[in-house]
Amino acid sequence: MLRARDVSHAYGDIVSLREVSLDLDEGEILCLLGPSGCGKTTLLRIIAGLETEYKGVIALEGEDIKPIPAHKRGFGLMFQDFALFPHLSVAENIAYGLKRLGMKREAIGEEVRSLMRRVGLADLDERDVASLSGGQQQRVALARSLAPNPRLLMLDEPLGSLDAQLRDALALELRRIVKSAGLSAIYVTHDHREAYAVADRIAVMNTGRVYQHDAPRDLYRRPRCEFVARFLGMTNVFPKSDSRILDLLGRTEAWRRSTGSILIHPAGIELSDDMDSSALRIESVVESAVFRGGFTEVTVLTESELRLSFALADLPVSVGDKMGISVRRDSIIPLNDSLV
Repeated sequence: MLRARDVSHAYGDIVSLREVSLDLDEGEILCLLGPSGCGKTTLLRIIAGLETEYKGVIALEGEDIKPIPAHKRGFGLMFQDFALFPHLSVAENIAYGLKRLGMKREAIGEEVRSLMRRVGLADLDERDVASLSGGQQQRVALARSLAPNPRLLMLDEPLGSLDAQLRDALALELRRIVKSAGLSAIYVTHDHREAYAVADRIAVMNTGRVYQHDAPRDLYRRPRCEFVARFLGMTNVFPKSDSRILDLLGRTEAWRRSTGSILIHPAGIELSDDMDSSALRIESVVESAVFRGGFTEVTVLTESELRLSFALADLPVSVGDKMGISVRRDSIIPLNDSLV
């Protein structure tokens, strides 16, 4: 549906995007994930038509959209601060875009009521938006973005101002609503857990580049470079040249394929099972153990003095405990220096 090719942008001497290429399929939610300043919001603004000075091509269904002004692209936008009109009621906020389209009053009323039911705001039509909770305001902003039936929905950190518990719940609800509407969407966030919950595909960005784009499960299981692995919260990353890695792993296939570092994926580390011949068995000592509710976050020091972190199911563990662990061979992942 949407294709970006070699898109570059700079604010004066500061380069914000460097030859970014991405595709968005019909009905897909694509998440732009990365730290602050990585270029993800700039890319969103270029697609929306809010930034017009850039190199490269943005094509919608094969048509270059650069000459089309933002208000004629038929895209829906939702921002972190929601940008609601404080002097209008819930229903009036949602109806704003429909009035601009020239829809008749009766049809507007029916569409607004339908949208309010879809986003869980039934019976709040006359409420002042300032009196709503953060989660309710987020739903109003989403309904207002959905109202004109946009060709493409774009969301820039839409849950960023909400607390963590509410953010987790609304991420799932937001995905359900967008999918039920049959929309294509681009979703910007810096939170990888949020991206996993919302996206069909994730593009990890940094320094104006796309480092990897994959389905959430594939991204988690097989990060392709050190930046992606560390940004996703994985700390078991070691230079290929580290002699301790060679002592621990030997010249494995993963070691030979790596052009930079080795990741020992935390999901592949477990308590040792002497019956499992497909795993490496390692003796270690517990350096830290932090209870996280349903699991304990453990860091151990191996005999070769490598620190490995992983999660254990709810199990009493204390600092200083000796622990035999196993590392599945398929969780030893080569990381590369080159971008994908």
